[in-house]
Amino acid sequence: MSRKKIWAVISLIVAVLLIGTIVLSGCDGAEETATGETNEEAGKMFDGQELNISGSTTILPIATLAAETFMEEYGGSVTVSGGGSGTGISEAINGLNDIGNASRAAKDKEKDEAADLGVELVEVEIVIDAICVVTSGNITGVDDLTIEQLSDIFRGELTNWSEVGGPDTQIVLASRDSSSGTYEYFLERVVQIDKEFEDYTFASTALALQSNADVVSTVADNDNAIGYIGLGYLQEAVDDGARLVNVEGVEPSLDTARTGDYPVSRPLYNYYRKGDLSDMGKAYLDFLLSDEGQALSQSAGFVPLP
Repeated sequence: MSRKKIWAVISLIVAVLLIGTIVLSGCDGAEETATGETNEEAGKMFDGQELNISGSTTILPIATLAAETFMEEYGGSVTVSGGGSGTGISEAINGLNDIGNASRAAKDKEKDEAADLGVELVEVEIVIDAICVVTSGNITGVDDLTIEQLSDIFRGELTNWSEVGGPDTQIVLASRDSSSGTYEYFLERVVQIDKEFEDYTFASTALALQSNADVVSTVADNDNAIGYIGLGYLQEAVDDGARLVNVEGVEPSLDTARTGDYPVSRPLYNYYRKGDLSDMGKAYLDFLLSDEGQALSQSAGFVPLP
């Protein structure tokens, strides 16, 4: 074979090999990096970055679920902890977290504290919640209570279940501690009857519990108790043996909270320092407010934003 024919054959073989490489890379569906890794192997958008979220225990179920899903889709490390709404807002003001969870709006004194430090808090409404009233399983005959009756009960004006149609036994009050946004909301909406009676307060005998989970276990594991919890904890409470009490004739649910028919409903919030939120933090909030994030909220027992 002549030298010219040999070079023609070699050129043909090289061309075939090149075409084969292009076809293989096109069918694979992932580009190679300089190190030979594909996009998926090289990592996700926020790998190596961290996000710290703290505050309201009411928001813990959705925050934990959202964080897990966010990390699966976008990478990075998201840490979620409780401590109460007051803690979440305080840590946001003082730069101890990236995002603060709160089941109440920031108070004027908290905004003033932030301003004194040169910080502007940004408030983001993330979901709607309903506060459910539950009793121990032995309390029969109490299926519905008015706001006024609940106020009297938690102020210690009504102390025996027989006074509201229940058994002849003393009422045990399971409340939240004062750092809780749920405590603040229940105090103003129920105990003080929409702040009409601002001198009203919880009875000194009320147990000050640190979380929704503590209220669930106290009410479900003991007799004669009444407490209040976020809607996201209701199924757990009922499964553990607690009884749901309607308020003003309305049962708490996604639908009644969304329409406003259930009288003890409120928005939940995230707070962060203006100008100090990372791209990862912004992406997390965008995710939480997206259709996917709101669907996760509903699956955790919360009411999506309208």
